[in-house]
Amino acid sequence: MLDLLRKIWRTGTVTKKMPLEEAPSRFRGKPVISSQVCTHCETCVNACPTGALQIHRNDNASELVLSYAQCIFCGVCAEVCESGAIRVTNDYRMVTKDKSELMVRVPIKQSFEQVSVGKGDVIQ
Repeated sequence: MLDLLRKIWRTGTVTKKMPLEEAPSRFRGKPVISSQVCTHCETCVNACPTGALQIHRNDNASELVLSYAQCIFCGVCAEVCESGAIRVTNDYRMVTKDKSELMVRVPIKQSFEQVSVGKGDVIQ
């Protein structure tokens, strides 16, 4: 036991404070969503293998919710997004003590189309 302590004392610190200065260029980090570009088509929600992307609807607003806690950073959401609203960055620093900070809520503009049903009725 004493020999082990001597060895640790002589060796000193061997770990680095920052393991990576910058992630490699091909590294898939966290996805980022642009609300101005999103067309509300839901292809990203349907393509997500873990269900990390969800759309929450209220009476007058919708929001796209991304949970980094569930995300496996596969990049499928960015690949299927036709409008380019989702892009994958190489940011890997997402340390937090509170799991609720890993939820991103992006408001989405709803576009309603008028559909004629008949007899002058219009549904929005």
